[in-house]
Amino acid sequence: MQRRAAAAYFVFLLVVSVAAYAYIGVAESQRPEVQLDGQELTNDSSFTAGGQTYTVSNIHMSGGGGGHGGGGGSMAADLSWTNSSAQYTAMIANGSTTMVDNTTYDVSTAPGTMTLTAQQNVTALLRADDAVENSLATRNDTNYVVYRQNDSIQPLEAWLPEPETLTYATGEQYVYAAEGGPQTTTIANISDSGAMLEWTAPRQRTVELGEGGNVTLSGDRYFSHFPDHDTVQIVSIDQYSQYQGTLADQTYFQERKNGLWGISILGGIAAVLLLGMAYLPIRG
Repeated sequence: MQRRAAAAYFVFLLVVSVAAYAYIGVAESQRPEVQLDGQELTNDSSFTAGGQTYTVSNIHMSGGGGGHGGGGGSMAADLSWTNSSAQYTAMIANGSTTMVDNTTYDVSTAPGTMTLTAQQNVTALLRADDAVENSLATRNDTNYVVYRQNDSIQPLEAWLPEPETLTYATGEQYVYAAEGGPQTTTIANISDSGAMLEWTAPRQRTVELGEGGNVTLSGDRYFSHFPDHDTVQIVSIDQYSQYQGTLADQTYFQERKNGLWGISILGGIAAVLLLGMAYLPIRG
């Protein structure tokens, strides 16, 4: 009698377990999916917003985690564009050196004025003057030039010609040897510490897109969504509440699905244990 009851309970638990498992497959087709209206982009594809062209690259899985829409990982991508009118600044410090037309100048600044004094190539000047020797003489730590005709000497500072000087004022233009090449700049301010330069030039910008992350493009706000591992959507922020609502529905769906898995697994285990215990040998 006991074994017949155990067999009945076994069948009941097995039916519950199998039914829960079967319903998991049926329920999966009802999983809420994120449906958004936006730019769908793959690697190296571009789109335009506000007259600016943006390019997506390096769509990839970034570490682990519970990202939505990307198959269980945290998806990321790079979004790049060129700002054609980026603002740059640079400081020419007082006491430093700078290059103008392939000539090195010593920098001296005072409020409102920058003076550049050309450095002189003493060796080249000596070689260019047939009246003096090509090398200097030194007496008591002072350098002298030596005249060929009578071996007379003259202090180097007295022999050197007046160096070339260039003077600039606040608001004038200055050609600056920037990292990307010479740039025509405006001298915005000159003080005792140096001259501040300003100019406009293109600048490459790159931001990383993440699942649900916000980004401002050409003054408008967007967010990103990865429907799969090869695609990213750039979507207007107006659809963000809809996106968040779908994510909440997906979380609720996953909780219910996990519950069905629990019923299926525990029901199967309980059925097997119950049947096994019912048929254990009885000791007299």
